[in-house]
Amino acid sequence: MVTRMKKRLLAGVSATVLATGVLVPGTARPAQAVDPGTVASIIQFAAAAFSYFKGSQNGGMTIEQATRQIISAVNTSRDAIIAHADALAVAEATACVRHHVLEFADIAEFSLSLKQRWAQDVTSCVTLIDALWSGVGADNTGARNQLGILLGAIGPIALVARAEARFSTAELTTLLVNAFNRAKLRFQPTCFGTPYFINEEFWLYHPEPVWLDGGFFCYGGYDSIVQDYVGMASTGGRAWFQGGNLLEYDFSPLVDASSRQTAHGVAVAALAQLQP
Repeated sequence: MVTRMKKRLLAGVSATVLATGVLVPGTARPAQAVDPGTVASIIQFAAAAFSYFKGSQNGGMTIEQATRQIISAVNTSRDAIIAHADALAVAEATACVRHHVLEFADIAEFSLSLKQRWAQDVTSCVTLIDALWSGVGADNTGARNQLGILLGAIGPIALVARAEARFSTAELTTLLVNAFNRAKLRFQPTCFGTPYFINEEFWLYHPEPVWLDGGFFCYGGYDSIVQDYVGMASTGGRAWFQGGNLLEYDFSPLVDASSRQTAHGVAVAALAQLQP
């Protein structure tokens, strides 16, 4: 698998960060690309919104104060959240996210009974997105990436909605922690480096470590549905190779770049607040 990746990636090495499209089986409309800027906005929103909710649970602020802060964060990130929801080829998920993100701004005007009905609805939206992870299939890495990113947008809204409705948030928190840990593991960047224009014969005459130009890559996954990479980051440079193998290289900038394009970055931001 890695050998095939190396051959394909070396055909177009660049120093740019790439985003890939995804397709959900059963839909006729074309897949849409995941915009790195949109993902970055949702990562920032998830980090802030979950921290405000955490503050309301540990006495740092009231739930009303947390709600106002999250509404402000939603206002800043609404366009990115809606854009990402629209990229999903799953009508139910798109509809419920759009609906609840738009209605959240008016939660202070809801009566308690309306807050309770709305909290149940937005909780159902979260559980739908969580269930779709299995529904789209293991090979549809791109769709799972989109779902994991979207969970970072709707998750904190659901938690605050339940707290405002005077419902328990413990079970939903557990669901989100499990879902984010799953996404974090699934989209943990994988990295490798390969030298340019070197064949196997070269290593027969150069068994010692050699300082060579090469391409260096990190990616969050491979989507066999659209046959493309998710969260790809790449660059060129020099490193020590021996026998065709990379001996040492600092991949941390590429790991960060890949993570910021995928559900991995959203999961890391969310879990920093949700886990003890």
